[in-house]
Amino acid sequence: MPRDKRIKRVLVIGSGPVVIGQAAEFDYAGSQACMSLKEDDIQVVLLNSNPATIQTDYTMADRIYMEPMNVETIKEIISRENIDSILPTMGGQTALNLAVSIGKTGLLNENLRIIGTPLESIMLAENRDLFHKLMLDMGEPVARSWTIRRDWYYKDLGSIPDKAVIVRTSFSLGGTSGSIFNSKEELFNFCRRLFTETDQDEIDVEESIAGLKEIEYEIIRDNAGNCIIICNMENLDPMGVHTGESIVVTPSQTLSDIEYHMLRDAALRIIGGIGIRGACNIQFALDSTSGKYYVVEVNPRTSRSSALASKATGYPIARISTKIALGYNLTEILNPITRTTYAAFEPSLDYVTVKIPRWPFDKFSVDRTLGVQMKSIGEVMGIGRTFEEALMKAIASLDNPESRKLRMYLGSDDLDRLLSRPSDLKIYAIFEAIFRSYEVEKIIRMTGYDGYFIYKIANIVSALKKVGIGEIPENISECKSLGIPDSIISSFSRISEKDLIRYRIENGITPCFRGIDTCSGEFQVKIPYLYSTYFEEDESSLFQTDRKKIMVLGSGPNRISQGLEFDYGAVKAVQYLRKSGYYTIMVNCNPETVSTDFDISDKLYFEPLTIEHISNIIHREKPDGLIIQFSGQTGQNISLDLAEIFGEELFLGTKPSQIVRIEERTEFSSRLEKIGIRQPGFVTVRNIDEMYEKLPSIGLPVIVRSSFIIGGRSMDIVYEPADVSERLQAVFRERPGFPVLISRYIDGATEMDVDFVSNGKQSLVYGISVHIEEAGTHSGDATMVLGPDTVNEQIRKKIFEIVDRMTIDFSLNGLSNLQIAVKDNEIYVIELNARSSRSVPFVSRATGKDLVGDAVNAMITGSIEYADITINAYFVKVPIFPFNKFSDLDSVLGPEMKSTGEGIGIGMSLEEAIMKSMKVAKLDVKRISRVLITVNDFDKEAALDIARDITGAGGKLFSTPGTHKILSENGIESTVVYRVDDVRKPSVVDVIVNDEVDMVINTPTMLSGAIRDGFEIRRHAIRKGLPVLTNIRLAHLVVASFIRNVEYGCLDLNEYRVIN
Repeated sequence: MPRDKRIKRVLVIGSGPVVIGQAAEFDYAGSQACMSLKEDDIQVVLLNSNPATIQTDYTMADRIYMEPMNVETIKEIISRENIDSILPTMGGQTALNLAVSIGKTGLLNENLRIIGTPLESIMLAENRDLFHKLMLDMGEPVARSWTIRRDWYYKDLGSIPDKAVIVRTSFSLGGTSGSIFNSKEELFNFCRRLFTETDQDEIDVEESIAGLKEIEYEIIRDNAGNCIIICNMENLDPMGVHTGESIVVTPSQTLSDIEYHMLRDAALRIIGGIGIRGACNIQFALDSTSGKYYVVEVNPRTSRSSALASKATGYPIARISTKIALGYNLTEILNPITRTTYAAFEPSLDYVTVKIPRWPFDKFSVDRTLGVQMKSIGEVMGIGRTFEEALMKAIASLDNPESRKLRMYLGSDDLDRLLSRPSDLKIYAIFEAIFRSYEVEKIIRMTGYDGYFIYKIANIVSALKKVGIGEIPENISECKSLGIPDSIISSFSRISEKDLIRYRIENGITPCFRGIDTCSGEFQVKIPYLYSTYFEEDESSLFQTDRKKIMVLGSGPNRISQGLEFDYGAVKAVQYLRKSGYYTIMVNCNPETVSTDFDISDKLYFEPLTIEHISNIIHREKPDGLIIQFSGQTGQNISLDLAEIFGEELFLGTKPSQIVRIEERTEFSSRLEKIGIRQPGFVTVRNIDEMYEKLPSIGLPVIVRSSFIIGGRSMDIVYEPADVSERLQAVFRERPGFPVLISRYIDGATEMDVDFVSNGKQSLVYGISVHIEEAGTHSGDATMVLGPDTVNEQIRKKIFEIVDRMTIDFSLNGLSNLQIAVKDNEIYVIELNARSSRSVPFVSRATGKDLVGDAVNAMITGSIEYADITINAYFVKVPIFPFNKFSDLDSVLGPEMKSTGEGIGIGMSLEEAIMKSMKVAKLDVKRISRVLITVNDFDKEAALDIARDITGAGGKLFSTPGTHKILSENGIESTVVYRVDDVRKPSVVDVIVNDEVDMVINTPTMLSGAIRDGFEIRRHAIRKGLPVLTNIRLAHLVVASFIRNVEYGCLDLNEYRVIN
């Protein structure tokens, strides 16, 4: 059927800021959708409040709205832009929920429609009650379910049997509010707490089917009812662990042919019954003993699994789904990877892929147990000819300490606990159990994994047991065929990884590269998408070029401190290079990203970002240049080793030898001293005794800083010598003998991020982003402002001078980021990063300049194009935190990063931009009539102005005794509330739980009782969904902005740039 000619101007709803359960995969889906629409000459209007995305780049849509994502904004965009169609299935749960809300407003009519899967079908799939009823009507088996209502939960619980159940909520993201309870008593206690501490009205309870196999099918259905299976996926963890938390293999490995087709047929029936048009994902629970299955859920949109399936098969799911939304059928859409076959052909795979999630437990000291709620931030994918090879490549891609050694040195009881409890360490516990000769049947029983996977892991362990110490393994070929990386062989053999690489190259033990083509090699593909394997026919030689080749490293899995911002840089770099006539090679291992889309670069290698795998590609491709500036800390950390193997001249941008001078904090600080650039007082120590000897020379408080880190890992502001000692011991345990910098914390300073491009001699500053929070909050967690008057001219000139001097002294080339603290008009340098930073996309949005393109131009030509950089509106970058997912994680901010993503607020005034950014961050201040305020002694004076603003606007204050005292002394009324352990009532928690406050202002203190109370205040307020402000400067701005009752505008991004 031809394209629907009524569709001319489409609103694409993005997914907003990255949160747990909704990450880079929706930038990938939304970007593909925008490109697909533009191919058909559709006018694309985009709504997305995430500045780090590729889809919000000016090249992706005709009009871009970076406004709070709510119904009011969508109404205004529809009116302003004369929208005729809305595409909500590419923006995750956020977009889907907005579509449902729009449907309820009555806006939809014959001139404004939802395209793709109809709203009625979305409701059928997302509303768990309707979904269960439909499945029963269709004769499809589902677990028994019940609804528990807030006002009737005593009665509703009576109908539920006293056995294991799982709690789910409709229209939720990443299993939010989901839990498994093994008794009615546990369920009752949960309901009482949930309905007391939150505003949730009802929950769905299902009979638990934990322990069964979890199988997924990724499906596309067109307007004529044609359906194809893109692939099926098998979760290694059984039901009871969210699929986003499980290791997943594609295609399934343990299903019989009967089981495969039974579930396939059921999937096609169900998708037809719901009425899906486009992509969807269906999940089954399978009892392999009886052959019985249960339907778990359907996601009526592109999802995390869609991105995984796209990268696993090469089939561009989001792009094809968008074509279906325009009215095309599968038989009319060309497969863009072959350009000869049609999209109606089901992909076939002659390889295996394994996905492993990337969790933030290296950052957060929280419970590592996995369940039905997501905790992971990102994921990696390994591709190989066998399960063993794909698994080991995925493990190598994780870039964490466990992935580099496999062995776990712990007692038998602790090992047994890890085997029997789902956690991020479970896969390593299985390896360790096999090393210790546990019986396979025992491991199967304890883990719930299918025996097939345990036996496959045993193959890997068997090969490693043959590796001797101090010599090149005789079975190195066997190890490589199983995908065992050189880093692990090195840890077993004690031979350096570089020596192993040299030995393999000299002896011809190098990988070949195979293509992913959707058709198992039946048709010639036009775009090379490659993975490495051993002892197979090589296919990379089919794709040759006479053009100069430049290789760009991606940043690997999304994690705290290294996320979408770096993928944005990698993609923009490749786009600029292609436009400049270079042959581009992208290397990355993240299935969620735009950079691993098959047609972003001229050639894509889906490989781990390790010395070994990068060396293999360089050895094969012999590129003319290598760019690591957009790979975050990953590329920086391996740059020196790669330079030793291939030479520094290969690197475009700042050279590895200079990166080492910058990253090694003691050398960097010494260099700043020599060139006369001011910095906070510092000392370098290698042990605790040295710390006690040197600490008095700089005084307290201090910040403890390690080298070669990102996201402020292992950093803390410390106020007592004993605490400094404790912090150092933790650092030395991880990196014994490594020098650690201790620098004086400059209290009350304002921190700024400076992003600039240089060519080794000259530089151009694009943005000076001012932190609202005082220096000491990690730049990734700070609320930043770019505006026409945020930095005075005197400070600007000083910054330019410092940047010029550092450019020359460190031979900076390409993008760099400088972090400074400003106090009393003096500038102190805190840190220099000779790479792209998290703030680069944000600065690009504010200035309209292509920072990445200009940086790449400086790398390849040595020239800098000076331009007038003016900012006419106010742009606020706001961090997004996962505190609702980790109840044990304190929301107080410091030098170590905690945020998962970022949003943006733009306004003609700072107040407007601040209020919009708070809406984006879900800290929306709806009213300011009842505020709990409790602040530390340092902030009490500053709190007076905030309190006067609130009471002056007719608001009521609640305060703790210390804050109450200073308010009373200054004539400000407040109701006193008491500490949690005080016998007097009400307590600080009581007024939150009992809905007596609308907002909480709580700045932390170092006193132990107050620390506990502060944590409880913040935790309960977050559970209630209240705005919680833990910084006095930010609180002052938010309260002042709200009271001024600023009117909001809703403008296209370019309109903000031309405001005078």
